Amino acid sequence: MQLRKKLKIRADEKNPIRVGWVGAGRMLTGAITQTAQMKGIHNSVICDLRQESAIRAFEINGVPRQSLLISDDVNEINVALRKGKSVVTSDCKIMADLNLDCIVEGTGNTNVGADVAYRCIMNKKHIIMLNVETDVVIGPILNQMAQAAGVVYSVSSGDEPGLITELVDRWEGLGFKIVAVGKTPSSLGKFDPYATPETVGADAAELEVNPHFLVTFRDATKTAIEMSCISNATGLPVDMRGMHGPVAGIEEMAQNFRLKSEGGLLDTLGVVDYAIPLKNPDGSIDFVNSVSPGVFIVIRADHPQIQADLQYFDVVHTGEYYTLYTPYHLVTSEIPLSIVSAVEYNEPTVVPTYGLLTEVIGLAKKDLKPGDTIDGGGGFTVRAVNDWAYIAKKENLVPFGLLDNARVIKTVKKDEPITFDKVELKQDTTIYQLRMLQDKLIQPTTPDQLKEMKK
Repeated sequence: MQLRKKLKIRADEKNPIRVGWVGAGRMLTGAITQTAQMKGIHNSVICDLRQESAIRAFEINGVPRQSLLISDDVNEINVALRKGKSVVTSDCKIMADLNLDCIVEGTGNTNVGADVAYRCIMNKKHIIMLNVETDVVIGPILNQMAQAAGVVYSVSSGDEPGLITELVDRWEGLGFKIVAVGKTPSSLGKFDPYATPETVGADAAELEVNPHFLVTFRDATKTAIEMSCISNATGLPVDMRGMHGPVAGIEEMAQNFRLKSEGGLLDTLGVVDYAIPLKNPDGSIDFVNSVSPGVFIVIRADHPQIQADLQYFDVVHTGEYYTLYTPYHLVTSEIPLSIVSAVEYNEPTVVPTYGLLTEVIGLAKKDLKPGDTIDGGGGFTVRAVNDWAYIAKKENLVPFGLLDNARVIKTVKKDEPITFDKVELKQDTTIYQLRMLQDKLIQPTTPDQLKEMKK
């Protein structure tokens, strides 16, 4: 992708890519700031229910409050956009009606993500999703709709799904056998499958983050979601429900992620997984010897010459298994790459090319009784794991993203997966309606179908 060339042409023609942002939290504010440093692209609209957050995102990038239009009126906003003004709005439902080239959704709310993405596609607007929580539920149907509309639906660059998908494309394209790919979040140094906002409260206060947000990392919900997105994009399934998740650093990756018959953990080669980082004697994360907070890819090289070349360049290996890694992921800096790719090349970064291969499901964190309400990811009641989607369907398991505010109607035991017959789901939501449509039109990808797709 010729990023500089394309943006220079835009800048010279005074025709910048007009970007709309849904959400002005920590991650998107960083991406907005990165975009503000670039030529040929313009932060046109920022939408957030907390208008002050959107205003701040403009102000820290040199756009004074008094020059902003603050409005929820489509006509008024479009007039302002034609004049090159910057806009703050609190109504995400109008974003698809605005004169924008691309919209980025980053709320993390599954239904908001579904609603914004659907409206954008129907209005022929490119949509970039930092909201992976939505993608793993209805990504396949949104991708099909976008293709039919001639626009791009894509999960963004920079975050783990984008970074890992790009690594798989590179190394598989070079002819290597992909053994395993994954992430090593530093948050999993305190992995606790039963974490709640109360148990992480002190750490959340110290880190200055929302405790619900921190829970999704500590109980591996976020990891299950992101690795499922990667699975659907790359065709690499899970090796077992919930993945293996060994404690492993750089040196241990190729020892763990190889076949059981060779002393590793895997039943099959070519899977998504994750690792828990190593720790120093004082309990802190060993960032020197761990991949944290980055991503890894274990490849297999059978040819003696290629093995010799990789070893010449000191690639960490165990036998013919080699570990390549990036010790960071720069989501705030790299989201603009997906914007340019969509607008200038009509190319997505991460899409569910292999359909619904891997499903994210919910396990109860405690015994749930009839009448209880499920509070979703980051709460007190459920955590996410993943499995083959065809298995989830056979076992009648509820997609994790549909569990928010579901009412329990039959007892669910601690650690038991939640099935459709045990809950009443909220049906008056965009994500529920789109998932029901997806289930009618797109069946889960089976192992046999996966083999055919990879031929």
